[in-house]
Order: sequence, then C-alpha cells, then structure tokens
Amino acid sequence: MAQRYVVIDLETTGNSPKKGDRIIQFAAVVIENDKIVDEYSTYLQPEQSISIFIEELTGINNDTVKDAPLFEEVAERICALLEGACFVAHNVLFDLSFLKEELERCGYEPFYGSTIDTVELAKILKPTADGYKLNQLAKEENLEHPRPHQADSDAYVTALLLLQLKKKLYSLPVMTLKKLSKLSYSLKSEIAELIDECLTAKLSKAERHNPAIETFR
Repeated sequence: MAQRYVVIDLETTGNSPKKGDRIIQFAAVVIENDKIVDEYSTYLQPEQSISIFIEELTGINNDTVKDAPLFEEVAERICALLEGACFVAHNVLFDLSFLKEELERCGYEPFYGSTIDTVELAKILKPTADGYKLNQLAKEENLEHPRPHQADSDAYVTALLLLQLKKKLYSLPVMTLKKLSKLSYSLKSEIAELIDECLTAKLSKAERHNPAIETFR
C-alpha cells in the first residue's frame, strides 16, 4: 500500500511549547498516491494574548481567534488525520513538539509514527539552493506562495514542495538511490523510508540508462 503523508503547519504564540506557548492556527494537507486528497485548517483559541510581533508575522490577532475552537475541541480530528500517516513538515521538530505538548495536555497519545523534514530532504536534493526557507524553495520551484506565515498556505506549499522533491528523488539512477539509502539512516527524519519507496518503484521495472550520466567508482 502506498504511503499516506500528512503535511502539517502551525502558527503559534511563540517558539517554546515547554514555556507555555500555544497553537493559534493548525493546517494539514493529506497526500495519497502522489496527489493532494484532503485539506483541513482551523484557527485555535490559545487562551492567552497574541503579541504584536506574532500579529505582524502571521496576520493573526486576538480578534481572529476570539471565537475559534480550543485545541481540545479539534484534537480528536487531528489524531484521526495523523493515524497511520507519515508526518511531514518544513522543520518537522518544531511542529511535532508543539503537537506533542498539546495532545498530551488534552489526554491524547502523541504522534509516534514516521516523519519527513522537507528542509532535510531539500538539502539532499537541492544542495546548491540559495537557502532552505520555505519561501526561497517555493520561488526556486515556481510554486505560488501567496500568504507566507499563514498555516494553510504554508502547509499547501510544503505539500507541493514534497511532491516536487519526490519527483527529483525518483528521477535519480538506481545506483544513486542505493547509495543514498545506505547514508540516509543517520538522518533526523525518516527520509530512508521515502528513498526505499522510490527504490522499490524503480526496481519494479527495467531502468533506462541515461547517456548523460557517467558512473564513477
């Protein structure tokens, strides 16, 4: 069965869930069979004031979230979205740590499945990129990113980026993918699983030799 990916992006009141910072916007984009099949986003009431800095960064203020649901009201839906999926995010540890804190606070099990960090994946597949911020990579890949630092826009662009990077990965020769596979088990996220998925798909049919590629050692 093909892997199901859920691409997550969060906007928050700060950068430290351990210090009490909370989520103010949650967005998820679901990918199955290399197609976007579902999207979900919601503002969240953080039960604390949103700072001017965060308001200027995200465009989200106290009025935006005053009638929004609490995290505990949507936690069950978020858990259902993540069940059996690979968790994808641009700088995955940030989003994962916030979700873990919130789920545990509300009495739910945190996410224990595989993760893919699109920053880490982009560094492998685009080693000469000018930078690895989402807006920089979106520009390089000609992806429209109309509202940076809004979770729904960021999650959608990250999903498109993942699909682009997966295509690049699949275009590599089998020999290269085998070498990458051996190296990838020391990475922070489970990119090894994605590489192995591409390898399995490529090995299922005869590979056409690309005369422009030279094998060295």
